[in-house]
Amino acid sequence: MDRVLHKQFIKCKYCNSGNIVKYGTFQGMQRYFCKDCRRKFADNDSLPGMKTPIWIISLALSCYFDGMSLAAIQKEINQRHGAYYAQSSIYYWIIRFSAEAARQAQGFQPNSGGAWFVSKTPAARNNQRLWFLDVFNMDSQYLLVSRLSESSTAQDVIEVLDSIHISGKRRTIRPIAVYLSGITVSEIQLIKTEKGKNRHFLFRQADETSRKLFGLLLKKRCDVVHSFKNMDKAQTTTEAWTAHYNFLAENNQKDRKTETPPFKSWDNIIERSIIKVTR
Repeated sequence: MDRVLHKQFIKCKYCNSGNIVKYGTFQGMQRYFCKDCRRKFADNDSLPGMKTPIWIISLALSCYFDGMSLAAIQKEINQRHGAYYAQSSIYYWIIRFSAEAARQAQGFQPNSGGAWFVSKTPAARNNQRLWFLDVFNMDSQYLLVSRLSESSTAQDVIEVLDSIHISGKRRTIRPIAVYLSGITVSEIQLIKTEKGKNRHFLFRQADETSRKLFGLLLKKRCDVVHSFKNMDKAQTTTEAWTAHYNFLAENNQKDRKTETPPFKSWDNIIERSIIKVTR
């Protein structure tokens, strides 16, 4: 009876086949062998090739992108679930699934019409001076783009603006008011000169209310790249933070009536990555 039940309900984590047999236990956990793909796996919620349950990794990612350090995440997992994971393992999850979140969110284009808020804010990474260049849609509060820059010149701001898809029919697009924050007067003049050729853009200084609103939204984000030595990894986690903020953060007040998010949870991101690997 036991053999029939485990064949009926348990599938191979790698190929989803039901053609499996029991393969002993390890540390009290039942293991299985798939006769189709010839791989072994454990009877838990872990990823293929990993021993950690998906919901543990999901918790770690959510905590990290909400601003918690690796040490704090390690403590949180231990206190809530009685499990201990090395900070190096948590770091590996963050790197691996940040890239997945950025990849899966790549094709999403929220409505970019209306007013934009453009912010340049300083960040530190191992004593190196960096800048975040962010563009929000002021109505929906969607973060349209977030880029980590080593120079943050006026040309960098122009390139960020140019990277955003403008939705709507070309012949009926109305002017977009662009509110600038943290950008010097000379840089603003250069941006106006370059982008002024495009009548869709009207540049203005951001007021104090807007600066406070979007400044609070970005406050936790600086911690995300603080400890990364590799600039590429820092940029990847910046893109993943954007996806986390837009689709996964709690108390998210953005209007999604006309938007279909690419995923609904970190579990969803992780599970899709498994499907991609095992196909």
